[in-house]
Amino acid sequence: MSINSPVVPSRPYVFNKRNALIFFAAIAVMLIIYLLPSPPSFYKGTEEIPLTFEGKAVFAVLVYAVILWLTEAIPFPITALSMIIILHLMGVSTFTALVKTGLGSSVLFFLMGAMGLSAAITVSGLANRIMLGVLSKVGTRTDRIVFTFMALGTFLSMWVTDMAVAAMLLPLGVNILRQSGCKPLQSNFGRCLMIGIVYGALIGGTSTPSGCGANILAISYLRELTEADASFLQWMIVGVPGALMMLPAGWFLLMKVFPPEIKNVPIELDDVRHQNKELGPLTRQERNTTIVFFTAVTMWLGAPLIKSLTGISIPEDFTALFAFLLLFLPGLQVFGSWKEANEHIDWSGLMLIAGGIAAGMLLAETGTARYIAWGALNGIGALHPMLRVAAVLVLVEALKIFFSSNSVTGAVVIPLVIVLALDLGMNPWIVAGPAGIATSMAFIMVTSSPTNVIPYSSGYFSIKDFAKCGVLMTVIGIVAVTLSVAIFGRFAGMNIWL
Repeated sequence: MSINSPVVPSRPYVFNKRNALIFFAAIAVMLIIYLLPSPPSFYKGTEEIPLTFEGKAVFAVLVYAVILWLTEAIPFPITALSMIIILHLMGVSTFTALVKTGLGSSVLFFLMGAMGLSAAITVSGLANRIMLGVLSKVGTRTDRIVFTFMALGTFLSMWVTDMAVAAMLLPLGVNILRQSGCKPLQSNFGRCLMIGIVYGALIGGTSTPSGCGANILAISYLRELTEADASFLQWMIVGVPGALMMLPAGWFLLMKVFPPEIKNVPIELDDVRHQNKELGPLTRQERNTTIVFFTAVTMWLGAPLIKSLTGISIPEDFTALFAFLLLFLPGLQVFGSWKEANEHIDWSGLMLIAGGIAAGMLLAETGTARYIAWGALNGIGALHPMLRVAAVLVLVEALKIFFSSNSVTGAVVIPLVIVLALDLGMNPWIVAGPAGIATSMAFIMVTSSPTNVIPYSSGYFSIKDFAKCGVLMTVIGIVAVTLSVAIFGRFAGMNIWL
């Protein structure tokens, strides 16, 4: 069995007649909203909560962006950057201020560093070594293989982006299916294994800030819009238990919905063990990657202790960038050149984040976020504490059906729930944390996340297969995260019972 490099599917963008019509329709809708009279205000007691002219302009631009994000009429990053241009032309903010807010955000450096570290794990061969080693210990039972892939995906996705984890696991899974004679769209084992790869990556992405771009976005908004803060460890205190609940439940669900047609795979473990043995000791690149990886994890987890002992603050984004730089230094070098590393940095994704941050901050500054939040969730304060968390999760999951990016969902939803929490006198971390976690739970639609598209490209499951299992998996995720917040939130500054 050979392990080939994954090929991430990419769809060439074509500005055809359909996309042109959608693009101009989005502009028309934006202008109509912009020119319409402002809607009635909401009231918090005697305090008026209006949608100001500037706020209406931001809302109009947001609707324009949502239309284009839903239809992908133009590339995601271009939509996000065009928001900066339009908001400047409408006079809502200056171009310089918008650029500073978006491109000046430290979130971009966190994501760049995380992408670089993910690339090093793959380029060095460390990911391949881990997968071969695990498979050689698991055996040939199909249920164990599915669970192992999910567990491995969950663990790796805690530290590496979920999309990268799906790309790492895909070629190994496909090779197992091919050697087992499993045919696309006909094999339940194929469905289980490929959807299991998706679930593992997505579940792990909820566990830590580094698991998904929207997680660090939630923390960034929390810091920018409030005086609150959340550390890497605080996120893990809530995220990891939730993931540990979702993992076995998700595996059990897959086994019941798509029971494998074979109990054991017809693969010689000796071949896998032989390949694993042939790898020999860790190479220099693998050792360097391991050192840098554990350095980053130690700094992420130990930041509060380091600050208490030395008074030096070590933000998550600093650690990610620091780890990325270490990969180029003599003695720890993994990348041969900047060009090699640059190939693994998703610059279009960073531009998407930049535009989303600029618009998201204006949602709050103009009062738009407050107005929309009061319209959608103003009754949340009267709910039982656990139902408040569940309501936020349901809102995010409903939006996930329509959006094709975790970061886009986070950029739209998180400012809304933070502003609402402040208005209701709630701890904003109680809603921002679950909202950030929920952006990774793209279990229903294949199109809800690029992570889903990678295993889907193997052809072993259909969109209907994914949705059939995904609705129930979403319910499991909502319950798991709600329970985790209710039980462990008090240890992470997220006590919903106060």
